[in-house]
Amino acid sequence: MHIPDSYLDISVAIVFILLSLSVLTLSLHRLKKEKLSSLFGIVAAAIFAAQMLNWPIPGGTSAHFVGGALAGILLGPYAGCLAMTVVLTIQALVFGDGGLIAWGANVWNMAIVGVFSGYYTYKALEKFGKTFASFIAGWLGITLAALFAGFEVGISASFKYGLQITLPVMGIWHGILGIVEGAITAGVVSYISSRRPEILENRAPAGKIAVLGILVMVILSPLFAYTAELVNYSEPLENAAELLGLPDYSVYSGLLPDYTVPGLDPYFGTLITGAIGTLVVLALAYGMVKYARNS
Repeated sequence: MHIPDSYLDISVAIVFILLSLSVLTLSLHRLKKEKLSSLFGIVAAAIFAAQMLNWPIPGGTSAHFVGGALAGILLGPYAGCLAMTVVLTIQALVFGDGGLIAWGANVWNMAIVGVFSGYYTYKALEKFGKTFASFIAGWLGITLAALFAGFEVGISASFKYGLQITLPVMGIWHGILGIVEGAITAGVVSYISSRRPEILENRAPAGKIAVLGILVMVILSPLFAYTAELVNYSEPLENAAELLGLPDYSVYSGLLPDYTVPGLDPYFGTLITGAIGTLVVLALAYGMVKYARNS
């Protein structure tokens, strides 16, 4: 769902940069009033690590967990929005995953639409059970985020097809993938509700199990990269661009492009970049926690 630079008109990209910055400014203001714990950094790092796990889908593409709704449920909408923004920004700056010009659109879709819609859906349905509420929240969050991505590329002259194609393609495709997103979100929330309910109730610090889970996901990332390669992995939007003959360019390819390290075996490079990305996300997130505590 990460939109590259070449898919959006500059005017569309600028509008969504401004929209995203306005919500992020509000979220930073609210962050000063939040009682953030280490959970903020753990959630951000866990979502980054989870997004490294691309599972193959027959037909030459793959998918991964996005985590916007989960971030909102565990952290609240404002802190969840900022945690997702940390992840997306590091992905773009360090790994070239999602364009810099398209940064605002990607943040709007995954860190704002995905988080806020997921959070408020969960709160509205929580009376019917946390598992059910979190499943619907996860499904709806990724589906709405995908629809916005379809809207953004659909109104861009850079993309050959308009809204009548992009909206149903992105909506239907991610509506199906959203079942997996919802199931993972529900599974995590259900586990936390039964084992560590204080995390959901007052956002208490995460324990050693969460850290171990992040470590396991990073270690498994080369295996998932290998299985994704079996179907010639690429993002669904990249596949669409190839079929349409769109130019593939970016104003910036990242310090470690495509999660690789020059000169290293690509799978070992995936492991190294996964560890680097997780540590960078953790460091930046904990810096924001310190900022919130000292403000």
